[in-house]
Amino acid sequence: MSEIVILAPINELVEVAQEACEKTGEQIPIKKVSLAEAVRIAKQCEQAGAEIIISRGTVGSTISGSDITIPVVQIPITGYDLLRTIMKAFKCGTKVGIADTAEVLQGVESIEASLGRKIEKVQVNTLEEVKAGVAELLERKIDVLIGKNIYVNEVKETDVKTVMLSSGVESVIQAINEAKSLIDVRRAEISRTKQLKAILDFIAEGVIAVDDKGIITVCNPPVSKILNIPYDRLIGRPIEEVFSNSRIKKVIATGKEELNRIQEENGVKIITNQIPIRHENSVFGAVCTFQELQVLQRQEQEIRKKLLHRGHVTKYRFENIVGKSPVFLEALEKVRRYSQVDSTVLLTGETGVGKEVFAHLLHAYSKRSDGPFVAVNCAAIPANLLESELFGYVDGAFTGARKGGKTGLFELAHRGTIFLDEIGELDESLQAQLLRVLQEGEVMRLGDERVIPIDIRVIAASNRDFAKMMEEAKFRADLYYRLNILDIIIPALRERADDIPLLCDYFIAELTPSIQREIKGFDQEALTLLQRYQWPGNIRQLRNVVERSMILSPESTISAETVKVAGGKDFADYIAAEKGEAQDQGKLQNFERDYILQVLKQVNGNKTEAAKILGIGRTTLWRKINNK
Repeated sequence: MSEIVILAPINELVEVAQEACEKTGEQIPIKKVSLAEAVRIAKQCEQAGAEIIISRGTVGSTISGSDITIPVVQIPITGYDLLRTIMKAFKCGTKVGIADTAEVLQGVESIEASLGRKIEKVQVNTLEEVKAGVAELLERKIDVLIGKNIYVNEVKETDVKTVMLSSGVESVIQAINEAKSLIDVRRAEISRTKQLKAILDFIAEGVIAVDDKGIITVCNPPVSKILNIPYDRLIGRPIEEVFSNSRIKKVIATGKEELNRIQEENGVKIITNQIPIRHENSVFGAVCTFQELQVLQRQEQEIRKKLLHRGHVTKYRFENIVGKSPVFLEALEKVRRYSQVDSTVLLTGETGVGKEVFAHLLHAYSKRSDGPFVAVNCAAIPANLLESELFGYVDGAFTGARKGGKTGLFELAHRGTIFLDEIGELDESLQAQLLRVLQEGEVMRLGDERVIPIDIRVIAASNRDFAKMMEEAKFRADLYYRLNILDIIIPALRERADDIPLLCDYFIAELTPSIQREIKGFDQEALTLLQRYQWPGNIRQLRNVVERSMILSPESTISAETVKVAGGKDFADYIAAEKGEAQDQGKLQNFERDYILQVLKQVNGNKTEAAKILGIGRTTLWRKINNK
């Protein structure tokens, strides 16, 4: 089907339309239709793909007034058409009359003045007035009636002559050009409408537009989904029937927007923005956008996940952990069990035992593992800066504050874990603020009045003696008990000496790529020395000694002598002290043997009697005599 169809009510117009198409080179279907069938045929053309209907007169008006959705272009009655028809009418009689719309009659008046001839005129505004209008002309004793088909039919049974008011070729060409322009405009409008619909459909937020009376004119599918209201029941309804707590009419009345308003509709918590639609100085409607609060929270979580690219992510897994001693395995078992719950954990142990590694494991195997892991060393940040780092601040909160403010570390850890290392170094004011965070689950940025809810798990660590600190009023008891819901005591390296060979192998494998030396390991004497040492710096110190030994060792197998050099002054002092203890021990053993022999001599060599006097067993007596 062509994009344009001409529906002509009379044969004469069919011929004129054919001539117009020939002159313009347009291939436009032309159909002769009666008034009774005009609407039906127009709908058939629309269903077949026609975009514009061209018609004339009553037929055109009838089609326009139907429920057809495509535009109808009326073939105009030009001044030339009127002049030609009037001249023809005066050839048929002396008293000419015409009944038509005000627009046509204005053209007639202009021609009257030019011709100097009088024409009887009656204005007809609707189809229902046609019969009365023609009757009035007949009462004026006209002998010629000018009119369209519907007027002419009214005088068929009389002696009045008729001249059909028809359109010329130029009028049809004008209608065709108008139709083509209208198609271009309509297609552009359809394209914009589809684009707008695609945008609205794609937006996750619900969007509702209302007119100045608060009647819904536009909405998108998320509105129906969020509010659980059928989509076809939204358009045309007053906004109050959709939003029981809507303030959109107030927005229209005042012209002032309302943003970030939380309300509940149909059992769903939503956050809304209501904005007036302005044109020049007038408000002629408003737009309301809204989204489920729960969805916003999920989106917030997704945004926070992007912080993983900023380093807020765990680096250790159980497969990275080295150790087989019972005391260490017991601590790891606690990690496995504690990672399954959200309770606060307090990690204690000496410096260098790996408290941060345990914190990483607690997060990595928890239900929060997809969230951020934020590690804070409370001792590494000056006290006057730590508060702003933890809680964040708003723009202009203090001199030197970053423009636009800053998100605090507690907020960054939302839906994840925050690890507060060296928690014992917090000053008293920050201890009180931390206690509030743990109790209320909310923070307030510096310089702000808004409370921000957060969902975090806190893992704290320290090497301090909390009992002594609480006794000296240096650490709040209520905070300590709030932190110490679950506790893990991480054993010192000297308590797990059997793990030292495993740790040495692990560090050698880890350091080889950077040192670029092929080291096989430590010899037995070196390992014995490493296992005897007390390791005040624990695993951190061991790693340093291994790294220095790998660099200093002249051979691929590290000897005890290399370890002594790599250990530095601490090792030298320890070895010297150990030798002194060995010499003292030898003197003590010799003195003890002499004393036993003296007792034996007194009892004439009776070992049973001597053991009884000395308070030891016969076997022990024999071993001590022989220095075994």
